[in-house]
Amino acid sequence: MSKYMCAQSVTLLMNQISTEKNPYLGGDERARILRSFLFSLALTPLLLLIEPARRIVSLEVTLAAIALGIFLGIGAAIGLTDVNLQVANNVTASIVVLVSICVATIAVWLIVPHQHIGAVLQFSVAFIWAMPITELLYHRLRTSEPS
Repeated sequence: MSKYMCAQSVTLLMNQISTEKNPYLGGDERARILRSFLFSLALTPLLLLIEPARRIVSLEVTLAAIALGIFLGIGAAIGLTDVNLQVANNVTASIVVLVSICVATIAVWLIVPHQHIGAVLQFSVAFIWAMPITELLYHRLRTSEPS
């Protein structure tokens, strides 16, 4: 019985700590947008240093990949704006993210021809920049409205 109570108190303590406002992880929308910009800034050179990203096979494919990345980045930013992920179980969320990444990777390898893999990287760069820009504009428009 004491093991059960100890596990329950540890779980309660962990839940209490994870729901507190943390200036680095907390619910401040400006901090979240800043983290998103910093993530985009750090990830862009890594994606563009990969050799297939610098090779443009076809102008049409590259423009389509960039346009699709921007469109889906805007859609993801608007769609996820009011989603509260603080109530999600961390283990479940991690498993869902890992499975989603695996499924998306397999789908990309099956759908996209090998010579157009560079377009996937260009899509990724467009996507990771469209999200924070849209979040910033959405935040600005929402905070500038009179309450």
